[in-house]
Amino acid sequence: MPGAMPFMFTGLQISIGVAWFSLVAGEMVAGEYGLGYVINTSYTMVRYPTIVIGMITLGIVGYVSSALVRMAGDYMMQWRVRELALGGR
Repeated sequence: MPGAMPFMFTGLQISIGVAWFSLVAGEMVAGEYGLGYVINTSYTMVRYPTIVIGMITLGIVGYVSSALVRMAGDYMMQWRVRELALGGR
């Protein structure tokens, strides 16, 4: 299990990015609420500042969720952080 944990947390970080991408794409196609809906509606109504604000919000939320997974991984794998700091000795 300890040998697989780095790969599991890497997979979690990648899957969070894919999940946000899929969620926003689904909201753009068939949603009535959400960030994707706001971005798509703003695009059709030519409200570019709202589009930019929506994209920045999406980036911040994606970064925070990825950082939370990274922090959980660092907490659960403190042995790996120490090992990397020592250079594999």
